[in-house]
This record gives sequence, C-alpha cells and structure tokens, in this order.
Amino acid sequence: MILLDVATGSQAWTEPADDGWTVHQHGPLCLWNQVEDALTTWQTAGSPEQSHFGMTVTDDTQTVWLADPDGPSWQLPV
Repeated sequence: MILLDVATGSQAWTEPADDGWTVHQHGPLCLWNQVEDALTTWQTAGSPEQSHFGMTVTDDTQTVWLADPDGPSWQLPV
C-alpha cells in the first residue's frame, strides 16, 4: 500500500515484516495516521455503508462526514 499527497509531498507506505507490517511516513502530513483515524471513526459509527458518507467543501476546507454534516467528521488537506 502506498499513499501520496501530491499537494504536500507527504507519503506513507507499508511493507511486510516478521510480525505483521511496517509503516513508513515522510512529509508534513502523517497520512497513515489519518487513515487509521478515519477507520476508527467509521468503526465507532457502526461501519456504515458508503452511501452514509458526505462531503462539504468550502473555499478553505474539505470536510468528510458520516450520516450528517453535524455527525462524526474529519478534515481533508486543501
């Protein structure tokens, strides 16, 4: 798995290790941490289907939310 944010040059990738996987991260954003936070939010909300996700975009922000704009949410880099 390789993640890349072209806007900041941030990178995260995984590689097999003896006891599971090793995650490497470089750049100003910790992309893998953001993936783990999003997964935890999704699981805490009961693992809803994709149709329960929404997104609000303004000139300055991009916000992903579950079920309702006032519900669990997180920011995406702009």
